[in-house]
Amino acid sequence: MKKIFLIAFSCILYTPLVFSQNTLSYTETEAHYNAGVELFEKKAYSAARKEFKNYVDLSSGSINPNKFNIANAEYYSAVSALYTNSLDADIEVHRFVLNHSEHPKAKIIFSDLGENFYEKGDYAKAVEYLSKAIEFRQDNIAIYELRFKLGVAYYQMGDYNKALTEFNYVKRTVAENAINAAYYAAVINFQNENFDDALVDLHRVENVNPYKIEVPNWIGQILYRQEKYDELLAYAEPIIANPNGRKTDEICMVAAEVLFFKDEFEKAAQYYDRFKVLRRGTVDPQLTFRHGYSLYKTEQHEKAIQVFKLIADREDELGQQAAYYLGISALSTGDLNSAMAAFDFARKTDFDLEIKEEATYNYIKVQIEQNNNETAITSLRDYVTAYPNGKYIDEANELMSEVLFETNDYEKAIGYIENLKRTTPKIDEAYQKLCYAQAVIDYNGENFEKAITYFEKAISKPVDRTLVQNAKFWKAESAYAADKPNVESLYKEITSSGTREQKNKSLYSLGYIYYNNEQYGQALNYFKDFLSSSSSAESQQSREDAQLRIADCYLIRKDFRNALNSYNEALEKNRADKDYALFQKGITLSFMGRKSEAQSTFDQFARIHENSRLFDDALFERGNLELEKNDYLSAITTLSEMLRKRPRSVLVPFALLKRALAYGNVENYDKAVSDYKILINRFGNHETANEALIGLRDIMNLTGRSEDFADIADEYQKNNPGSSSAVALQYDAAKNLYYTEKYSAAIPALKRFIQNNPTNANVKEARYLIAESYYFSDDNKSALPYFKDVAEDGQSQWAAKAAVRAANIQFDAGDYRNAVSDFQNVLSSSDSKRDQVAAWEGLFQSYYYLGDYENSIKYCRDAISDGGGVVIGIKNKAELYIGKCHLKRRDFTSAKAQFEKVIGMDKDVNGAEAKYLLGEILYESGKYEDAIKEMQSLAQDFGDYVTWYEKAFLLIADSYVGQKDYFMAKATLNSIVENSGNPETVDIAKAKLKNVPK
Repeated sequence: MKKIFLIAFSCILYTPLVFSQNTLSYTETEAHYNAGVELFEKKAYSAARKEFKNYVDLSSGSINPNKFNIANAEYYSAVSALYTNSLDADIEVHRFVLNHSEHPKAKIIFSDLGENFYEKGDYAKAVEYLSKAIEFRQDNIAIYELRFKLGVAYYQMGDYNKALTEFNYVKRTVAENAINAAYYAAVINFQNENFDDALVDLHRVENVNPYKIEVPNWIGQILYRQEKYDELLAYAEPIIANPNGRKTDEICMVAAEVLFFKDEFEKAAQYYDRFKVLRRGTVDPQLTFRHGYSLYKTEQHEKAIQVFKLIADREDELGQQAAYYLGISALSTGDLNSAMAAFDFARKTDFDLEIKEEATYNYIKVQIEQNNNETAITSLRDYVTAYPNGKYIDEANELMSEVLFETNDYEKAIGYIENLKRTTPKIDEAYQKLCYAQAVIDYNGENFEKAITYFEKAISKPVDRTLVQNAKFWKAESAYAADKPNVESLYKEITSSGTREQKNKSLYSLGYIYYNNEQYGQALNYFKDFLSSSSSAESQQSREDAQLRIADCYLIRKDFRNALNSYNEALEKNRADKDYALFQKGITLSFMGRKSEAQSTFDQFARIHENSRLFDDALFERGNLELEKNDYLSAITTLSEMLRKRPRSVLVPFALLKRALAYGNVENYDKAVSDYKILINRFGNHETANEALIGLRDIMNLTGRSEDFADIADEYQKNNPGSSSAVALQYDAAKNLYYTEKYSAAIPALKRFIQNNPTNANVKEARYLIAESYYFSDDNKSALPYFKDVAEDGQSQWAAKAAVRAANIQFDAGDYRNAVSDFQNVLSSSDSKRDQVAAWEGLFQSYYYLGDYENSIKYCRDAISDGGGVVIGIKNKAELYIGKCHLKRRDFTSAKAQFEKVIGMDKDVNGAEAKYLLGEILYESGKYEDAIKEMQSLAQDFGDYVTWYEKAFLLIADSYVGQKDYFMAKATLNSIVENSGNPETVDIAKAKLKNVPK
């Protein structure tokens, strides 16, 4: 060793120049290598690669190159190329492996290359180089990791079988990614439906982050697909109860599905609810349906509605079923609008015919509940046509009869029932009600013959005994009004079988029947029985009237003492008709020969009852008494006062005759002649005209003016030609045109008659018939002056009727001030209680529109007190207007109480309006939810009254806007636009739609 060393040392010593030159070259070349390593370690890969290339290039020309470092430099250069994404990196790697196959770095460079492509996401290249990296290499931790990455690369490329091979290999090792490999293997096995293998791997990772978040859903899906339902529930329910950060949407869903098909709907609904909250994306429609159905079965109807709405518009069998159950759920919550829309959809599709029929029938029932009766009638007819042997055919016919009843088209309903092949007890009950209701309408319309017919039909179906009894009573009332013979037998039946009130009214009517038949003894007994059996709680007006009729009976029977006592009792107790009682007292005293007391009574009358309709009678009677006492000047004064204050009185001809007689007795012949002439010229057909003619003749003879009398007599004869004259025939022909309802021909014929015969006694009637002809021709403008003329004349039997017509025409035209005047005229001129009630009604409405609420309420109370037994429904209307007056005065508490009273009285149009006004009060108070409920109640209880029904839904829309629920506001308004047959309502709804915020 020493020798060799010495030789070598010698060589070194003896070649100094050569060594010095080689050392310098070697040091310069190695500097590139060292610089490259230093730059590589600092990750300056581009600069490092340059140094390594310089080193390789310089080393290639070296006498003694460092082959080991050259190989290393080529390795580092190739790796630097990889790290800098150079295009020739893989070429350089292949060159290195080819040139240095035995180099240790050749064993790992494919790993580097594969991992590089793996990190860049180039999985095809990664697979290529990772496969080479593990080829022919022994297993170790590094190889396990490479295999894991190779598996991921295969997975990303969709080559799941090769990926599974790698994952299965790695998951059984101690590699760091063994757990990750197990998860990937589970996913692939799940996709391949190798559920048992998937379960093994999933259970391995179910408590490992981050997989424990997802794993329960995978396990739940597998158990569900394997139909291991009990095992699934045992696994799922504890996790659902305590998720502990794990995702449970899928496991909630499969657990819900299992429970649904086990009919355990309560838990199913809970898990579906949880699933719906957790799953934010699209949900399968079948799942949605089962969710909704579970809620429906557990009576969670509000939630069921929201779920079914998600799929209820689908044009398939599932959509039809969802719509049907949506409708049922909505019915349970009282949401009739949603129910009707849902049933409407379900009934229009043919996927499930049984559901189609059920939905059709339920759709009809909702329409009826909403009182949308016109469309319900159409729907019922469609159902009966489509399902003549349907499940609900009897129920449909029963509903039809009820709905037609509610629409007030009773005759159509009656005809429908009478044409049915079979009826049910419920239909018979409806028939009885319909006939009774139609009879009431005809009675109120004074069509008494028809009323009797329908009352008899109501009696023929004695389902409701109370209704039978009422029908019998009103049949008697109708027969009485129609002047039917033997009507007393009907009333006598009522007195033995009717209610207490009906018995009393029958006694009252029997009193009038015998009174009008001049059987005053029997009339007296019935009126007395009425007074003794009726109570003060009943009609005060009828009791007071009966008291007067008793007095009249005594008077007519010349039982003056009892008559006087009865009139005095009436003056003491009666609220109304005191003027009549006082007048009749004067007449009674006169008959008793107590002339001074009689005159004093008429004097008293004239002082305190100047506005009475009997004022002219009282003055006339006083004038008569003065004449009987030969106090002619006083008689002249009294009769002149009567003629001045009541120029249109029917007593004017009699008063003129009496005053002319008085003037003659005080030798004021000119005044006497004047009165006689006025009577003859103005009242030529009056019964007093002939007597006036004789009186005039006598005075003219007395005063030596006999020659003037002939002209007066000729004029009288000319104006009174006799009943068989051509004039009478002309008038009869004109009248016949009116009574045969040929109004367009009657008007000119009657006008010609008046023009040709201006002084004829029939002119007043002719003017009245012209007015009626215009009225029935719907030409109120032309009718009005004729009615007013007849009414203002006041001396004919048509004056009261003309006043009623004139008042109504002016009221309908909005001329309330003049309407008031004419309604007052009716009260002062008509003895008819029906006319008086009509006048009270006109007055309380007119004063309301004039803003005179005090007078409006006054006449409302008159109608309530005395009108109920004459016009059915008048009390309800009067009570309504009292409430409306309170509302106008902003007295909301009183108005609300009054409206509630009206609603409780009857389900008529007055109740509908009262209900609507209650809704308006709530809306104006900002109580929108209460307003909606009130209007929905209106739609349900008063749906036949279309005006208020539609106004109610407009107010519902406004209330939704007030709540800022713009969706429901638009839905409500769109429903109005689609379903209303009223163009005005549709226009209002469209206008409101434009103003609903988006």
